[in-house]
Amino acid sequence: MKPSSPHETDDEILTHAAHWCLRLSDETCTASERATFQQWVQADPRHAFEYAKMLEIWELSEALPDNPGTSKKLLTDPPSRHHGVLKM
Repeated sequence: MKPSSPHETDDEILTHAAHWCLRLSDETCTASERATFQQWVQADPRHAFEYAKMLEIWELSEALPDNPGTSKKLLTDPPSRHHGVLKM
């Protein structure tokens, strides 16, 4: 991870937050990496905010179906509407 910049874009912060979410969940994540994460998250309030949002997405994604056929259907079938309600 490159050091934080005050001119870091929202997309860059989002990318870094996703990286840290994945990296910190990996059992091979080192103490040095965890220290680097702590520096990153404390460097800018936007970092902590985006990381928290990324964790929320991560937790919500665990509720998605684990059936490959269902997952493909959710990704490829056009949404159907009935009385303004999106059906899946």
